[in-house]
Amino acid sequence: MMGDSTLLEGGPAQPFAGTPADLAELRLRSAELASRLGLDEEPFVIDEERNLIQVRNVAGFIALGDSTIEIMPNFLRHDPGWRVSFLTMLTTVNLFEWIPTVDRGSRHAGLPDLLGMILASAMSRATAEGMPRNYVERTAELPSTRGQLDAGKMWRRVIDPYTVDCRFSEFVADGPVPSALKWACGELSGAVTQSWLEAELLHYVDLFPEASRDLPPPAVLDALQLTPQFGFLHDALDVSRLLALGPQNGATNRPGAPGRAFLWNTDKLFGDFVEVIAEKSARESGFTAYRGASRRFGGTAKIGPSVDTIIESAEEMVAVNVSAAEFTEDLLEELTGPIVAAGRELGASDVALVFPASMGLRPGTQWNLREPGGPSMLHALTVDPSGLGEMGGMARVLKEFELDLGAVLTIAHRRPVGSRRLGSSSALA
Repeated sequence: MMGDSTLLEGGPAQPFAGTPADLAELRLRSAELASRLGLDEEPFVIDEERNLIQVRNVAGFIALGDSTIEIMPNFLRHDPGWRVSFLTMLTTVNLFEWIPTVDRGSRHAGLPDLLGMILASAMSRATAEGMPRNYVERTAELPSTRGQLDAGKMWRRVIDPYTVDCRFSEFVADGPVPSALKWACGELSGAVTQSWLEAELLHYVDLFPEASRDLPPPAVLDALQLTPQFGFLHDALDVSRLLALGPQNGATNRPGAPGRAFLWNTDKLFGDFVEVIAEKSARESGFTAYRGASRRFGGTAKIGPSVDTIIESAEEMVAVNVSAAEFTEDLLEELTGPIVAAGRELGASDVALVFPASMGLRPGTQWNLREPGGPSMLHALTVDPSGLGEMGGMARVLKEFELDLGAVLTIAHRRPVGSRRLGSSSALA
């Protein structure tokens, strides 16, 4: 493509590398994407006079007529392998078994190209080893009988006595698996930056002509299982699922409009990722973690969105809120009031805020809270998703957060008994 560029989410405005028509299309899509992603503001700030764009609160890629924009999440800006780390976060929060890996040949490929290579590799193998097959009911005019005669069309023999209308079953490469893969090949063919890969994906769209090119319904796609014979399609099928996630992805709502957008809300992605690793880290340490305080406590309205996760030991409770924004003193002040109020409502011993790793925040920083009847301490924790694509990257992140959670609960446990508030009968009153 002509205008390929990588932008930093939350970074300064950058020149737009595409055509004026592409820029106009991006401006039209920005409002639509804000609605689809549940954003409070449009993700693209566009200065058409100076040909500048700025990105807010999304990451992924968007393909326009003659250009592709790749967007790096701010919390991965120091990660040379950010694309694989980003994909790993997406697969982790959606509980996929696939853990992305790259070889030397694909290390510097863009996001759509990385996903396209996985699909192309699987489809290439499918040409030799086959695709899952299903019996499909067919009707056809044939020179001889096959299956059953179509009694409703017997009158046609008066007009054409040399053919018969038949109804029969055919065992073909059709069904939700080949359809999902063909759909993904079609979507990525218009987004990849390498011409050879585009041609290969388009070729695979036309492969297995019996299969539909339509994406299966979400419930069907989620429930798909592969037999060991077709295990080589597992990663490619997860790519299809990843691309199909949420209403934000795929083509525009405007018929005939160019381009595909595969973007994710970075606030939600980072929050969901922290919640997943909190659950895993707590389990390894003998604690309990619950994603969503309102679900844990029966929809307590007063808690609202201020608490993302509850961490409990046998005697202590810590209410946790997650922010994808980089730590600043102003942000700390903004978030402290709501989390402390929610912690008081829950009867939490302590409260904690989780931020992406930052030079401006020392891990394990804590502040004493002096409000009567509320939590005793506010903890600032960090999570660094950089390097998730490296060997042992996920294990490192889990271990670091496990140690942080252990330290927080140990500090709470060492307080005088009278300072603990877990178990109070009025905690949720």
